[in-house]
Amino acid sequence: MDRNPLGFARAFGLACVALALAACSHKDRMAPVVAAYSGGRYDLAAEAMTPLLEDRRDSDKDRTLYELEAGAVFATAGDAGRSTGAFQAADERMWPYLDESAETRISAIAAAILTNQTVIPYVGRPYDRIMGSTYLGLNHLAAGDLEAAGVAFRRAYEWQRDAVEKYADEIEAMQREAGAKAESDSYDSSAAMQDAQFQSGLASAYGALDDLPGYADFAIPYATLLQAIQQSATGRNDDLAQALFNFRRAAEMLPDAERADLAADAARIEAALAGAPVGPHVHVIVEAGMAPRLDELKISIPLFMRQYPYFGASFPVMKFHEGSASGFTARAGGTGHPSTLVTDMDRVVAGDFKARLPAIIALTLVSTATKMIATYAAQQAAMNSGDNNTAWIIAIGMMAYQMGTNSADLRTWLTLPKRVLYASFAAPADGQVSVELSDGRAIGPIATESDGLTIVHVRSPGPAAEPAVRTMRIPVR
Repeated sequence: MDRNPLGFARAFGLACVALALAACSHKDRMAPVVAAYSGGRYDLAAEAMTPLLEDRRDSDKDRTLYELEAGAVFATAGDAGRSTGAFQAADERMWPYLDESAETRISAIAAAILTNQTVIPYVGRPYDRIMGSTYLGLNHLAAGDLEAAGVAFRRAYEWQRDAVEKYADEIEAMQREAGAKAESDSYDSSAAMQDAQFQSGLASAYGALDDLPGYADFAIPYATLLQAIQQSATGRNDDLAQALFNFRRAAEMLPDAERADLAADAARIEAALAGAPVGPHVHVIVEAGMAPRLDELKISIPLFMRQYPYFGASFPVMKFHEGSASGFTARAGGTGHPSTLVTDMDRVVAGDFKARLPAIIALTLVSTATKMIATYAAQQAAMNSGDNNTAWIIAIGMMAYQMGTNSADLRTWLTLPKRVLYASFAAPADGQVSVELSDGRAIGPIATESDGLTIVHVRSPGPAAEPAVRTMRIPVR
């Protein structure tokens, strides 16, 4: 066969471009950060995070996600200024999408079908937006700026309402675009979805998600709890009324067995509204473990071709981290206060992923199948014309492109916690609190505010990590 050098160069170039799309994913680039962070080497994690914020290889399409990661890493490393700056940058990048309709992203979805879903600009999942604003509010609380914290927590609530109103429309738009592409390329995606082998692969990959339903209406109890704490600290009656509402609302999101502390918070605020003194109080929050990651799994999809009946397409699958603290006991004045699980972030992330999964499956199925079918058709047409040289070039170039773009979208906020634990109690007379994690590690003693609120915020990403502690003392206003 006469191998045309120019044609080979073009095919090789196409292959390189395609492989570049698949290489160096967010997960790959974050690997050194996550390894350092989960091991408690927070300064090293912050150092590894810095160049990722300066990198422009992705033309900023993933920058929002890197800003969110950086905000969490810098906060844990004790760099509050850089953390707040990163969360503000992420918020500014996401905020324009509050009023955007799903239809405005159709062009990005169409491009994803031609390549893969990593080309869609990352504008934040609903929980990204809510937690980004929540962490920004927490930073403002740590700085003693209750007003700025209130603005951030209200924005978190706005993101929740926005998700309820529009997220389903965006997912539907993705599925609709995938269906239109399948129809235009004469690929029977409905029949493919019913294929027994394909269904078996999906069930094996995603069946466990049925045991992790998300919270209703995209709500995150942790965000609502922090908003209630901020409102309870301002000293204004209108804010106390809102704090009462939000403590109750957060409690209603939890199982009955986990509501005691939030119910007691609500009762304390209700008494304050009736004229009782609020008294010094302590809120202990422990963010334990690491949120789920996404790995890549090949699942065979039907092509309905005699020569190639099936082809392995790349799908994202969720993997959960174990081994982190499952609870704690706060000790104050000789009394132990056991924690409650105020937010299961595994549920939050898995619930969002499960909501998007039908669209992810549809886009991956149609994208992979139509590219494979087009590759084979182009090669056959060239061979039938007698142009074996062109057929060879097409075979090399298009197969390389297919393999290079056959990669799953593994982008997710990796430095979020696995769970958020909480305890609330009156400040002890001796002004000292300590915390014992379920894995045996002890924190404290920590001095408490004698005339106001003390918020003890602990980040414990893994059993090998020394917990990072922030103490926020807020005098009565």
